[in-house]
Amino acid sequence: MHQRDIERFAFLFLCGKRDREILLGKEKMTFSDLDRLTYMTDFLGLKQYNLKIWNEHVGQFGEQFRQLELLYDETCSMVSWELTEADEHLHERWIREFCTQVPDQEIRKQLERIIKQQYQEKGMADPTETDIV
Repeated sequence: MHQRDIERFAFLFLCGKRDREILLGKEKMTFSDLDRLTYMTDFLGLKQYNLKIWNEHVGQFGEQFRQLELLYDETCSMVSWELTEADEHLHERWIREFCTQVPDQEIRKQLERIIKQQYQEKGMADPTETDIV
């Protein structure tokens, strides 16, 4: 079994029903789903599966990427494209929602410990230990 397959299996095991349906091709992927799912796989360190999701679905969103590129070209001299506090809150919400959708309570607790460790390793503030959540 390849690393990508192991990562895929693990991620699908953790996913809620809707995300699993999207990733199995039973439900349509939206642009925001692509953003959220690639963020989650990257955050969890599932690099091979992250690339598989990206490569499999990015072609559907060519127009959205062209629009983003135009917006960037028009505003790059005026607007910072660094992560904002709003981006951080969105990412934290995605992580919380992902955790709440894990079907098994014991596995959910283990995932929450892994996520805490990820926050520490990345030098990020754990939102459960601040007033952000």
